Formats: sequence, structure tokens, C-alpha cells
Amino acid sequence: MSAGAVRVGRGVTVVGVAGLVVLAGGWLLLDAGPLRTAVVWAAVAALAGCVVALTGTILRAGRVTPARGYELALDAARAPAPGTGAALPAVLHGSRWPWARVTAVALAVPTVLVLFCTLGAGTPGRGAVPGRIADADHVIKELPVVAVGGVERAGSSSRASSEADYTVRLPAPHGGAAVPATFRAEVHRGVRQVGDTLPVAYVPQRPELGAVGADTRSAVEAQLAGRTLPYGTAAVAGVLWGVAALAAFCVGTAVTGPPRGGRRVDKGWTALRATAAGVAEHVERPTGDDAGTGADTGTDAGAGSGAASGPGKGSARYACLILHTDTGDVPLRLAASHRRAAPLLTGAAGWLLWKPAGPRGKVPADFVADDGWQLPGRLPAAEAARIAAARTPDPFTVDTARHTRLLELGSHWARTVPAGVLLGAAVSVVAAGALLLPVDGGWRAWTAVTGAVAPLLCWMITGLFGAPRAATPAAPMEAGPAA
Repeated sequence: MSAGAVRVGRGVTVVGVAGLVVLAGGWLLLDAGPLRTAVVWAAVAALAGCVVALTGTILRAGRVTPARGYELALDAARAPAPGTGAALPAVLHGSRWPWARVTAVALAVPTVLVLFCTLGAGTPGRGAVPGRIADADHVIKELPVVAVGGVERAGSSSRASSEADYTVRLPAPHGGAAVPATFRAEVHRGVRQVGDTLPVAYVPQRPELGAVGADTRSAVEAQLAGRTLPYGTAAVAGVLWGVAALAAFCVGTAVTGPPRGGRRVDKGWTALRATAAGVAEHVERPTGDDAGTGADTGTDAGAGSGAASGPGKGSARYACLILHTDTGDVPLRLAASHRRAAPLLTGAAGWLLWKPAGPRGKVPADFVADDGWQLPGRLPAAEAARIAAARTPDPFTVDTARHTRLLELGSHWARTVPAGVLLGAAVSVVAAGALLLPVDGGWRAWTAVTGAVAPLLCWMITGLFGAPRAATPAAPMEAGPAA
């Protein structure tokens, strides 16, 4: 069941985020019609399938704590027989899923907000009159208002947005008396008065089909096309969504590093024998004139001695897995919770290896344990340079017959999802489906808010009234590497 949970987690990562993106994009960008209906309902079905898959996984295998999920990942990555550690594997596994998980979460949050904002604000269907006009040879012209009624203001101000029934006169197709037509339209500032003009769509040869009007031409075109939002509003929402997607990509890359492909180990690599010793804070000082003086590493947040020994201006402080080597303690940054990982990894012996890179940033590195697992991480470039300057490269042996298993510490997340999050996700999917129905009304805004906040709200409620969890033992702490 361990491998099944990993596959379910990967499938939900891909299908869930793709479903959110397709649902939001289809609702926001496509015109009303069979294509949009098929796309959005297929996306809702995919999201519902993700919730069912996660629920089924937990019901079959049981829910575990995040710390236990790390243990399961380590058990799955261990080789049946420990290696001797005398040789390195010739090929290292690629590591893409940690980046995919972090990026998926960072992308899902703004996508959910865009989705429910557009679902709540958008018109679910274009209606009978706009549909008939759109299918005929229509025109859009400015026509004067001859009557106003049924005014509803959004606020008490005279300049507040309003909805009202506007009546215009449509020219007769072959002369004669004009044909009156009434439509309901929303005006963003105030109420249009008799004599004011509005852009109106109608069919010149068939004025009996009625008319569609709004305060802007683009809004009329959006009604005829059955778009959920006017073109200008949809464009703004699309740009903001694109910015959020780019930010999500950057967040995933900053947290886990860029996704890695498989790599071959050759003589240009650096390899050190290392032993995992625990977790500690590492202070990465900037290089050049901005480097602070007295930067050091502490054993915990708030455990520093004072301003004189604190990090310098522009320093970065973060937790790392500390590895004992013959060149001193080396910090390895993991794409996981270091405090959960440290109790499991402390004492493991193996090889720390990386391919030398530039002088800035973090160098992709891997810890290959003697018992067969490969843990990807990142090494501060300054530490890599320090090690290269402090030692003469030792020859090492590459064994083409040695194989490792990739250790993904977050791969069993599908079994750690709280019940409140699953319940909230189910409520959100139901709310999205309800908002896709071609029924308008004031309930849509409240349903959209409920769908957007349901996972967080249900998680908070179940956490408040649920049974307390057992405390996780604290991770061992070791002193960080010397500056």
C-alpha cells in the first residue's frame, strides 16, 4: 500500500492542479456552448475524483502523521542488503516531484481564489434572448433610452452601481412605427436617465426577438458570447492569474531548487564520506562588501548570543541537515521538514557528492547512504568552494552495478491529509458544481465564498474539536559549520 499511496499522491498533484487550471480557464475564457460545458464539467469530475482517491487511500491504508510518513518513505527507499560504501553509483536518480508538489500548492491557492471569484461574479448562462440574438444577423448600436424602471442600487450613493429595466425603440425593418424593447442592464456608476444612450444589440430584420444592452459595448458582446465576465475584466483576471502562476513557479524553485534529471557521476564530481549528525541552523553570509561580520550558526532560533554574533546584513538563515566530514561540518538543505527528517537520518553514513558549479546560490548535491537510498538536497555554494579549497580531491570508484533508491521524504503526503481538509475539499467541489449550473441569484456570491474558504475552515474546526496528537520527539541538534 506504500507504493499505492505514492502513486495516488503524484496523480492528485498532477490531475488536481490541472483540473483547477482547466476549470478556472474554461469558465473565464471560453464562450458559452457545448465546448465550455464539456470542459468545466470534466474538470469538476477530475477534482471530485481526486477527493475520492485521497479518501479511499486513507480509508484503506489509514491516516498517519507527517513524521510517520517520513518513516514510510525511508523504509521504502532502503535497499534489501546494505552496501559497503566503497563505491559510488554511476547514475543518480532525477528529483522532480518535490518541486512539483511545492509548485502545485503555490499555484493551487491563487487558482482557487480566481476560480471562485469568477464563478461567483460571472453570469452562468447568456439566457434565451441573448442566445436568439447572437444566432441571428445582429448589430450593436447606440440607442436612446425612452423609459427606466425597476431600479436597484448597490449602495446609497447616487454614483453607486445599479441594475434597472431600460426600454429603447428598435427601428422597424421596413419603416413604420418603432418597436419598443426592454432589457435589464447593470450600470457601474449611477442610473441612466431617459434620453441617455446605451449600446444595444438587436436584429434589424426581426425586432420582435428583443434586445440586449449594457453600459459598454464590450459588456454587450460578452453577453452575446455567453462569457462569464466582460472581455476587459476577464483580461485583467487572466493577467493577475498569470503573475500568480509565475510566482508559484519561482516559489517552488526557491524552496526545492529546480527539478533535476538523472545524472552520471564522473571524475569531475566532488565526493566526501559523510555521516548525518542532526539538524541545525545555517547562516549564509553575503559575499563582497555587503558581507556582515561575526556571522555564525546557532543550534536553534533565538539561541544566539547577541547582536555582535548575529548574522550580518543580508544574511540568510535556514535549517539544514548537518553532515560530519573530514573537512568539517557541511550543511545540506533538504526539500523537506528538517526537524522531522533528522531523527530518522541521524547516524546514517554514506557519500555526499555534487558537481562543482558557480560561486553563488546553492549547488545541487546528493547524500547516498550505504544502505541504498539517495537523498537530494542543496549545498551552499560558499561551502562547496570552501571544501574545494581545503582539500585535494581524492580518487573514488564508480560502480556501474550499484543502484540506489530515491528517498522522497514527502512522497507519502496522501496518507497525512487531515479529515477536515478532505471534507472542505469535497464542499468546495460541490460548490463549484452548483455555481456552474445556469441559475442566477444572490446565493452565488455566498456559495463562492463558502467554496473558497471551506478547506481552511473545515480544517480549523476539526483541529479545534479533534483529539490532540501525540507530541513528536524533538530532532537532535548539532552545531552548524564554522563560518
